[in-house]
Amino acid sequence: MMTDSPNLLVIRHEPCSSLGMLETAVKKAQIPFRYLDTSQGEILTEPVSHYSHIVILGGTVSAYEDDRYPFLQTEFKLLETAIAQEIPLLGICLGSQILARVLGARVYRGESGREAGWCDLELTEMGQEDVLFQGFPDQFKVFESHQDTFELPSHCVHLATSNMYPNQAFRYGNAVWAIQFHLEMDEHALGSCADLIEQELEESHIQDTTLAQLLAEAASHSPSVAPLADRFMQQFLAVNTQKILQASF
Repeated sequence: MMTDSPNLLVIRHEPCSSLGMLETAVKKAQIPFRYLDTSQGEILTEPVSHYSHIVILGGTVSAYEDDRYPFLQTEFKLLETAIAQEIPLLGICLGSQILARVLGARVYRGESGREAGWCDLELTEMGQEDVLFQGFPDQFKVFESHQDTFELPSHCVHLATSNMYPNQAFRYGNAVWAIQFHLEMDEHALGSCADLIEQELEESHIQDTTLAQLLAEAASHSPSVAPLADRFMQQFLAVNTQKILQASF
């Protein structure tokens, strides 16, 4: 049964992470939201249909480590149900890899090393036409921090690419979007997860990029990314919302 009002569920894998710059659009729309900390053992007690939209955030685990992290298996089942019910989904970084895995694609450790920092992305022709990327420039700079990547699931539309890892975004049907990059990140969101970022840089043996550098770059780049993040989230929240509001009258 469809929820009778917009309501956002945010699946979180790290206690430090948040919607960041995407939260502005949620507050503007006055849509209630809650975090579900699956990695901390929290499970959804209400039906997934209680939510009109779901966002899956990033994290340090890998989508193919579900034998090691059983909470991922629970999350896979939740998202399979949401896809079957055509609830709009947005996966970010690890969230995008989880969606790729749920949709049957291979997720694996990339051979090009860690894509870290503020990187140049380019929309594909289909990406330029996609409803969530309306108003975006064909090329833009955005924060990345990942080494895992994914093959495109079957029947998906490839939306964005980068030089290091070509599969940066896809859409499945008319209600599932996955983005490998972090539109939500500004210096505040990045600073909240400073310990994790430093750990990732160290484990990836990246010596030419420091946390201080990333924070300074975030302060420089986030003013230009913020309007894109706001537009993107507004357009995501608009998916199905009109249908929900019409059904409530």
